[in-house]
Amino acid sequence: MIGPPQGVIDSALEYLRGAGIESADLLVTLGSGQSNPWVEEVIVEVDYGLLPGWRAPAVEGHGGKLSLVRVGGENVLVMAGRHHYYEARSYEGVIAPLSVSRALGVRKVVLTNSVGALRKGMRPGDLVLLSDHLFLQGPRMGRLLQGSWPRGVRPGYWEEGGAVVKEAAGRLGIRVTEGVLLCVSGPMYETRAEAEMARRIGADVVAMSLAPEALAAWALGCRVVGLSLVTNMIGEEGHTGLHHKEIITAAARFQPYLAILLREAVPELPDGN
Repeated sequence: MIGPPQGVIDSALEYLRGAGIESADLLVTLGSGQSNPWVEEVIVEVDYGLLPGWRAPAVEGHGGKLSLVRVGGENVLVMAGRHHYYEARSYEGVIAPLSVSRALGVRKVVLTNSVGALRKGMRPGDLVLLSDHLFLQGPRMGRLLQGSWPRGVRPGYWEEGGAVVKEAAGRLGIRVTEGVLLCVSGPMYETRAEAEMARRIGADVVAMSLAPEALAAWALGCRVVGLSLVTNMIGEEGHTGLHHKEIITAAARFQPYLAILLREAVPELPDGN
């Protein structure tokens, strides 16, 4: 068992079922400044703050709403925003939504976030399908997940699901590249030296989210697609002078491409078993 105690998970499940969310097949988590692609199809919507174990995000651009929609014959949970590790220096609020979603039956997870691009040739508005990540938030997540999978087993992003996303992007004419995410603790942006280090160790994009959720989802037995939206470039000066409001503005500008892609690809994702 990972995440909150079973009693907390049971309380969240009781609330959700009372609100009309009894089961789900897939979870979609949206990042900074991103909005629900299925807003017109929402069946039920619940505030995070009403759910035991869930932490309402305090960061601008994260709505804090959980919605149930019907997509391609499946029940899909859509999280508008997330709680970040740096907000409380705790992973319980990060992992709780994964634990509760899995208890509802979720076996497929699509995680999105807004990122800064390190690799030359990328540009704001690009979508990056994650092939791997570098997790540098610290050892506590590893201790939390210890024993959740056999020693030596390497989890990874869902190749079959990623192929579906790439095929959908090709049909839509949307630019998607593959890349490696560097996940840092935050909330500070990278200095010039840190950005250079990130490039040297193989990172293409950098953010403060998504990787912990991927790790938790793998431990829970879920298939994971990671899809990042580039909102800014990280130049030779690092993130000097960058403000979170700029990230939100850029995400709002480019998120329609992500929304269109999700609407096209999610119904085509194969079974998560």
